[in-house]
Amino acid sequence: MIYTINLKDLTEKINPLTFAKYLTSTGWTSFPTKKDYIKIFQYKLTGDDFYQIILPIDRTLSDYKSAMYDAIETVSAVEKQSTEQLMLYLLNPNTDILKIRLDNNNIETGSITIDDGIRIYENAKKLLVATAQDIINPKRYHQGRIDDTVSKFIDSCRFGQTEIGSYVVSIVCPFAEIDKQKSFRQLSIFSDEEQCAYSLTRQVTNRLMTNIASIKASIDSGDYTNLATPSENTIISANFFEALMGLNLNSEGTNLEFIAQWSPSVKINRTSKSKIALSYDYCQPISDTINKLKEAKKEAVKIVGRIKKLESSPELETRTSGKITVVYLDENGNKKSSVASLSREDYLNAIKAHTEGNYVEITGEFSGQKNKILNCESFSVIE
Repeated sequence: MIYTINLKDLTEKINPLTFAKYLTSTGWTSFPTKKDYIKIFQYKLTGDDFYQIILPIDRTLSDYKSAMYDAIETVSAVEKQSTEQLMLYLLNPNTDILKIRLDNNNIETGSITIDDGIRIYENAKKLLVATAQDIINPKRYHQGRIDDTVSKFIDSCRFGQTEIGSYVVSIVCPFAEIDKQKSFRQLSIFSDEEQCAYSLTRQVTNRLMTNIASIKASIDSGDYTNLATPSENTIISANFFEALMGLNLNSEGTNLEFIAQWSPSVKINRTSKSKIALSYDYCQPISDTINKLKEAKKEAVKIVGRIKKLESSPELETRTSGKITVVYLDENGNKKSSVASLSREDYLNAIKAHTEGNYVEITGEFSGQKNKILNCESFSVIE
């Protein structure tokens, strides 16, 4: 961490009830006490040995900061992690924390050039955006306006404090979910564990680590072809690969390490990979994959027009896709219409575009012989 910060002063920002919830979730046992301004917890070791902490609950206690800091140091010793790491979680409870460690010749201890710093923060954000988009609205290449749900998710995330040692960026991802009506809702430390485990946040952190592990495994095995031709359920967009490259991976001598610090209170539905390393040696296959994914888009049909008809399930809960009829002008200036098949998210945007009379741009491939349908690869609203 940056050591000019007084860690004891930071303890005032930690919710003691959150700390108590953390302790019960990680194997500490609460013991009854007649004093309502403290809680006593013990962590049993082998035999009769145990650790004990006294957790202050009343913030007005004169030694509150010292007692809280002592408790944190004891828990850190039990968990064999640094005090700073534990405090990062306690200050940001009910989160998964993703860390990107960058190491190359331009990095001094705990510092980085301005250009490299801007690039790593911008592309760390793009990596999260691409992952969320691949989950909510999978495509080979995302263009146009970011989905509202993805924007809300990204707005809820924060950059944590950097760490000494190479250069480490921490991305704090609070648990949030999307309900059946596609409404975004923040969860809390007291939300049900299963609810958090299958939330949008855990889907994103799991997918991000799984994507990088899959990319690394494919390149290590020499099988590059499946990177550009993933299955429908595990599509990795060109945006994700571009964000990886943007993390200075194309700079010779670069080493990147991706670390997932899973929420200790949400133990289920975690991907098996929590630490993955990539180096400059992976740059060329990733660059080639980006070109292939974009080439596939260039060869597709692109139309720009207005929507004249909407078709989908009348029940919002069962609506997984939709069809629209678009009127447009071909290269000879002749008026034509085509039916396009859209994902649920794109269809919702199409409804808005139709209501407001906006033009839309659709890229995709036609399927079928007589009644051709344009399978949408990219959909955007021109406002």
